[in-house]
Amino acid sequence: MTRDDYESEVTASPEDAAAVLSDVADGLLAGSIRLGEGDDAVAVDVPAELSLEVEFEREGDELSLELELEWDDEASDAVSAVETSDQESETAEEESDADVSSEAPEVADCAVPVGAADGSQSLARFEVFEDKAGEFRWRLRHRNGNVIASSGEGYTRKHNAWKGLRSVMQNAPEADVVEE
Repeated sequence: MTRDDYESEVTASPEDAAAVLSDVADGLLAGSIRLGEGDDAVAVDVPAELSLEVEFEREGDELSLELELEWDDEASDAVSAVETSDQESETAEEESDADVSSEAPEVADCAVPVGAADGSQSLARFEVFEDKAGEFRWRLRHRNGNVIASSGEGYTRKHNAWKGLRSVMQNAPEADVVEE
């Protein structure tokens, strides 16, 4: 079944809203975004090029920040309901194991300067993403777009990629530098 729309609105903390935006970013980098869960889930393939609009406005006492991604239907391969049968999940896992790619998706420089307003943002950021083989990886990306470090291995579960990333963050400040 193909769906033409999906909508969801929740009240959330800034941390929870950031987690949702991070998941959308992961989907963009992986080439497909999953919206929702269960029977309402929709998967949207993302084309190589799209339009991003960032809009901030004040109407009386209400402030809004809208992020809109848009592309032509011909630019995307598919919009479909997500199938969740156990057999398909196992098949996808087997295919992922057979076709492991350590290459991260390429990301063009973002022309829209968006970041923390208080100047606290780092010159680099950690990213957790799903690769083409369906495995999760982490990388440290400089704000100029260059990848400084990466997990080097794929994780079958997203939370394991996060554990690896946090381990690097916690242990790296104390790590010895050795020249071989």
